Amino acid sequence: MDSKRVIEVKRNILAANDEAADAFRAARAEDGTFFVDVMASPGAGKTTILLAIIKELRSRGVEALGVIEADLESDVDALKIKEAGVESVELNTRGVCHVEMGMVEMAFEAFDGSRFDYLFLENIGNLVCPADFDTGAHTRVMLLSVPEGWDKVMKYPPMFAAVDALIVTKCDYLPLNEDFDMDRLKEQARLLNPALDIFVTSARTHEGIPELVDWLQAQRAAKVRG
Repeated sequence: MDSKRVIEVKRNILAANDEAADAFRAARAEDGTFFVDVMASPGAGKTTILLAIIKELRSRGVEALGVIEADLESDVDALKIKEAGVESVELNTRGVCHVEMGMVEMAFEAFDGSRFDYLFLENIGNLVCPADFDTGAHTRVMLLSVPEGWDKVMKYPPMFAAVDALIVTKCDYLPLNEDFDMDRLKEQARLLNPALDIFVTSARTHEGIPELVDWLQAQRAAKVRG
């Protein structure tokens, strides 16, 4: 196959996706919905950290919360969110390794007019493809769990370069993982992304969660109305 043609097709697909993303982002900013794209590898703790964030937001009086749960199959994570009393839409990609704007738009329509102060997308568990696709979010964050190892920053640099914040999860495991070099992780991540904000968290102990939610609230205040 002509490699030039492949590049042109991908560029056209991404351009159309980006145009739709810009329109969606602007519409959500206008209606006061702060949209956050949460990316990570499988098992990094996306659902668990979302539940911790939701709990902290509720403690501050925020109740208008929604979650789009993207998975290749199943509704396991969406059910966990719904059990916490939060509106959730399950988005099954049927083998697609990332979320595109058409999927986001369909999922948002499934909320049937509900209004949110915060809407979260739990993206597909993957540190490669999701970095390429703008989902219309106002803020993109990624999770890296302590059990995964600090050196993921060396192996998946596009993801670290694409996000606004790195959330290190499961920091309560640090005593069990002496090879996890937090200083080198932060140094390398900021070489890739000098503006990157980094939070060290544990959903189990609540460490770092208030600071993370402070940041999310500041981001919302700067990017959406109301």
